[in-house]
Amino acid sequence: MREIFYPRSVAVIGVSPKPDNLGRNIVANLVEYGFDGVVNAVGPSGGMIETRRIYHTVSGIPDAVDLAVIMTPARTVPGILEECGQKGVRWAIIETAGFREYGEEGRQLEQQLVEIADRHQIRFVGPNCIGAISMENGFCVPFPRLHKFIKPGDVSMVSQSGGVGMSVLNLMSNEGIGLNKFVSVGNMLNIDAEDVLEYLIEDPGTELIFLYLESIRDGQKLMHVARTSTKPILAFKSNIGNLGNTIALSHTASLTSDDKVVDAAFEQAGIIRIHDATTLGNNMKILRLPPMKGKNLAIISRSGGHAVIAADSCELSGFQLAELPEEFLREIEKHFRASVINLTNPLDLGDLFDLNVYAQIVEQTLQLDSIDGVVFLHTAISTTENESSRRLLEHIISLVQQTGKPVAYYISASAEEVNYLKQHYDFPIFTQVVETIRALEINQQYCKISKRLQAGEAIEQFPVEKAKAAALIQTARQEQRDLLLSEAIAVLGHYGIPTVSGQVALTVEEAQQAAEQMGYPVAIKIIADQISHKSDVGGVQLNLRTPGAVKDAFEDMISRIEKLYPDEKLDGVLVQPMVTGGRELILGGRQDPQFGPVVVVGLGGIFVEIIGQTVVRVAPISRRLAEEMVFSLSGSQILRGARGHRASDVDSVIESLQRLSQLLVDFPEIAELDINPLRVLPEGEGSLALDARIILNKE
Repeated sequence: MREIFYPRSVAVIGVSPKPDNLGRNIVANLVEYGFDGVVNAVGPSGGMIETRRIYHTVSGIPDAVDLAVIMTPARTVPGILEECGQKGVRWAIIETAGFREYGEEGRQLEQQLVEIADRHQIRFVGPNCIGAISMENGFCVPFPRLHKFIKPGDVSMVSQSGGVGMSVLNLMSNEGIGLNKFVSVGNMLNIDAEDVLEYLIEDPGTELIFLYLESIRDGQKLMHVARTSTKPILAFKSNIGNLGNTIALSHTASLTSDDKVVDAAFEQAGIIRIHDATTLGNNMKILRLPPMKGKNLAIISRSGGHAVIAADSCELSGFQLAELPEEFLREIEKHFRASVINLTNPLDLGDLFDLNVYAQIVEQTLQLDSIDGVVFLHTAISTTENESSRRLLEHIISLVQQTGKPVAYYISASAEEVNYLKQHYDFPIFTQVVETIRALEINQQYCKISKRLQAGEAIEQFPVEKAKAAALIQTARQEQRDLLLSEAIAVLGHYGIPTVSGQVALTVEEAQQAAEQMGYPVAIKIIADQISHKSDVGGVQLNLRTPGAVKDAFEDMISRIEKLYPDEKLDGVLVQPMVTGGRELILGGRQDPQFGPVVVVGLGGIFVEIIGQTVVRVAPISRRLAEEMVFSLSGSQILRGARGHRASDVDSVIESLQRLSQLLVDFPEIAELDINPLRVLPEGEGSLALDARIILNKE
């Protein structure tokens, strides 16, 4: 991937002397940014551009070419790529639009590009992209005419949209954030976002990575690559889908929308998801500071009001205001003109006007073992303080480098002075108190996530009866149907998920006999391949205590469902002993088209979709993740045992989630799976799957 950013010779194809020619813009950008390689212009009309000859064809270039930038009509691109291949060009950036985004003809052109690239072993970015930039060598090939509007730095970006990418570059420029590399990947026919991410993680010039994603082709690859990163990765994912807007065959499908899965996948992979430009800018700034390794914070403020606002925000962000040593506070007090402020944390330095003393206080605070980070809130009273304020900032920058602790720097000053600081100092500058605290919270959270990812987590593999489960699934697939209720319960049992035993009954007499054998009260549930939500159609009858009640419930159930589904084949009922007490949860999973198997846990029962309280994770999951899922539910305090109630057997739920994760990984042919409800009994008594639904992929 290095050749995309560091070619020694470039052919820009599609150049003419016309003032509005986009290829001409590309050549001008290379000159403007000081590209340190050879630039060859190519265009059928020939002529001169930027004191360079325009070659009529690629083959007419006398010297070797490392990379071709193609900006010609879509119909001409396959022929040009073929010519590049014959010339020995092995890398390309195809900026031309007009491919699959314009219909079937464009798709056919794309297929030609793929075949040509395979034949000549060409790697290419695009098509339908805006190009790439490397600030280290002046390689700048977007087709809009660009002046040097952004300074060099250590932030690199991969964008699936050229327009959004340019907007983020403007944001970075306005915030004084320097760029290292940028690439717009477009239709990703050959090189995708994960390929570039993998390169940037190893790239010495990149310290922070931003991704703008409209689609995710291979979610598992994205997660795997991101987990290897020691650099912060920020991502904005747009084009949000929602499976809940379609008719779902299971609760799981409606409760695990695409966007919930993206949230879960990013969190598990250590990717920080961004939802707006302000947060993006703040995070780009704060994550370039040293990591805040704990939650103990000191606030140093020139304004008492700002100190109060910051303290409130710290409480919301989960920071702890560290207790400062008494001798430390008394030493600061010596510099005050009058003893009118009671010193504590936050430190209100409103009675101090010597900014050199401010620098000393910040230095002494950072040296305290009890302090993990500092928020410094500065108000520049007048322009006469600009020079001393700049010296103070320079001292703080030096202290951050020396101590390895972050200082989140807020300033209230004129727009001119703030802009000067952002453009002249390679250091985060914040202008909103609350945003300063929130940004530091991201820094501290990322530090914790990074430690966890580096430590790694074992995924437990339970001993299961995989062959028996496979036999049931294979039978259903051969008969082109989903698993029946009794089969789904059996599959769970083969994977060690505790279930309520039951007997299949085809007649009233068989149902009564089963009830007598297992003892009253019992429940009966309809067994039918195409009925997803049995309760909605009267397919579940509970708490039946006599043979007569079983007979009435059986006959009523069959009669009702035969009227509603006259063409449906009914396979009898499942008779189960009634299980009472405990709490109801739903466990489930499905195959996500981007990320593969996902698991879900939520508050169960017939109103599960109305309550909508669920937590989703991408499988496979560790015990820690399973535990985190359960205790992330808003009702989890009930499971712990609230207001004198006995605690529930949460450990059994955690293990069932892990086993369910293993089942979904082992059998990708399971499209959707519900356990609803999972009856969670008091601590030490386990949990039981009372009902289950397993839907298979039809392909």
